[in-house]
Amino acid sequence: MMNDYYQQGNSKPKFNNNQRSWDNRQGGSGRLGQNKPQPPQEIIAEPIPEEYVDAAEQVMKSYRENSTKKDQITTSKIRSLLSLISEIYDVERLRKEESLLPESVTKLRMMRVRILYDSGRDSVKVGEFVKKAKLLEYLKGIGSDRKACIQFAHYMEALVAYHRYYDIGIKE
Repeated sequence: MMNDYYQQGNSKPKFNNNQRSWDNRQGGSGRLGQNKPQPPQEIIAEPIPEEYVDAAEQVMKSYRENSTKKDQITTSKIRSLLSLISEIYDVERLRKEESLLPESVTKLRMMRVRILYDSGRDSVKVGEFVKKAKLLEYLKGIGSDRKACIQFAHYMEALVAYHRYYDIGIKE
């Protein structure tokens, strides 16, 4: 039957009923251009709060209250984020200079890249946690300041501690 259609000189139909077909796309994915992905907001550097322990407590309380158990970051993921800064902290805590070593600055930049990747890969769990904890903003605010880097490491440790205290973690 369809062969007769083409033998009569008709071309391929301009549409099909599959919403995701190439011919039905109207300015993006989804129906008539709706659900277009929003461009990411610019990450603006922020200083780490002096009262970083209290800030970590507020972040974890808010995170716990505003997300379901299945949408929360896992213990292993938050600890893997902590391990990224721990390497830098172990080197920098023994030094006396005010600025970070060039290797540490490079590792901080790579940490930002890794957090961005993990946030994009799992925007519900990791992405929401990163936004609430302002990890990218604080990382960008460190620059080459050794004291700020050490304070960020302590902030991450406080987040992990409150994560455990409020038993948010999903066992893996």
